[in-house]
Amino acid sequence: MQPEKKRADLLPAHLCPSLLLKQILTHGLDEVVHDDRRYPGDGYYWCSRTCTCVGPDDEVVHPSRCVPERACYDGPQA
Repeated sequence: MQPEKKRADLLPAHLCPSLLLKQILTHGLDEVVHDDRRYPGDGYYWCSRTCTCVGPDDEVVHPSRCVPERACYDGPQA
């Protein structure tokens, strides 16, 4: 039997802390996931720095894109 995956397990490592998703506000990332083919949440992501779905660099906000290589990344630097 495989261990249960949680929503946080589906997010990329070193995700920008400015990325927000509805799942964090309504349920949390510690819930068990039954369909692990998608990122957590329902597809609504936004940046806390701009309060929109577009980051400070005028690019779309998404878990796969809000990583250290992005110019506006606001997390720990490697």
